[in-house]
Order: sequence, then structure tokens, then C-alpha cells
Amino acid sequence: MKNINESSAYEEIVNRVKLLSTANIRQWGKMDLQQMFVHCTSQLKMALGEITTTSQGSFMMRTTLGKWIAFSNIPWPKGTNTPNEMNVNKNSFKIADIENEKKELLAYLAHAKSTPQLMPHPFFGSLTQKEWGRLIYKHIDHHLKQFSQ
Repeated sequence: MKNINESSAYEEIVNRVKLLSTANIRQWGKMDLQQMFVHCTSQLKMALGEITTTSQGSFMMRTTLGKWIAFSNIPWPKGTNTPNEMNVNKNSFKIADIENEKKELLAYLAHAKSTPQLMPHPFFGSLTQKEWGRLIYKHIDHHLKQFSQ
């Protein structure tokens, strides 16, 4: 399972993000490209403790089985629930142009990768560095696929 703490997986994600442009058409969902960048960056801000979270979701998600399913190679369904703090429709995020949002996402991605202890996740609770690395990879990968990348 790919993980941003692995150099090859990290570089893959970085390169795929860099390739995104207005030419990338949304394949599903409601977010546009800038909103997707803000959404993914908000996950990293939560992990780093810059966005305060509250516990949400099913207790099952906090179990070993729940985490295994979420972090496995099984693709997430389109339209999967997101923590309230990451929902672009429930928050008043300031959204900049695509290039600035892309730069911010990549900066936060590098910061999260280099931070040894990240905060608990609102759905999954306390996560190891490896679990966070896997979750971040899988989340960004999910949204890159949303925009054909």
C-alpha cells in the first residue's frame, strides 16, 4: 500500500498534482479543481493541528477492521463522507487561483511528510505515522483520479 512517507509514492503524488490544470475535467462530484485543492490541503492542516476537529463518523471507523478497510487498496466510493472541517460546502474557505492552491497543497504535503507525530483524525482517531501517510496518499490519489490524473 502506497504511503507518502515512501519517496517514490510521495514523488508520484507531487508530480501528479503539478500536472493538474484547467484542462483537467471533473469526472464525478461537485467540487471544482480549486475546491479540491483546498479540500485536500484542509486534511493536511487537520493532521498538523492547524484546524481543530471533533470526533465524527461511525465507531467502526476507529476499529482495526475499519482502518484496514479504509486504508486498503480497495478504492473509496465516489461521494464518500468527509469530515465536516474538510467540507468546502460547510466552510468559508478562501479560495485562490489554481496555481496558488496547488503550491499551498504541495507545501503542506511536504510539511505533513516531515512531521513525525500528527493529530488524531476525526473519523479514525489516533493514527500512526504510517497510517497517516497511507491515508494522505489514498485521499489525494482519490481526488487526482477525480480530475483524471
